[in-house]
Amino acid sequence: MVWHVPGQHPLAGDYRGREELLRFLAHLSGLGFVLTEEDVFGNNQHVCALSQMGARRPGLDVTTRVVSVFRFRDQRQLERWFYPDDMAAWNAIFTEKSSAPVTRSPSTG
Repeated sequence: MVWHVPGQHPLAGDYRGREELLRFLAHLSGLGFVLTEEDVFGNNQHVCALSQMGARRPGLDVTTRVVSVFRFRDQRQLERWFYPDDMAAWNAIFTEKSSAPVTRSPSTG
């Protein structure tokens, strides 16, 4: 499984496998991450989610619309791509002065 996280922030890059994904998700709680799913649709190979993602913490209250595309095989998620509407807001969500990069696989571009 690979999650492709775009942007110019400490958490940008590819997350491969369960352990890297769990470390990424654990880091989000400290950033005041918020997610609201608006719609989800798909078939047996791909799922698209239309969401509002953001962060609420001292000095920051920001959201952006995000399209997420998931690729599945044999009912297992293989990949997820994020396409934020507002890249500046997206970068702010994952950037905090005390934010350190999460250990992960090198990005494949």
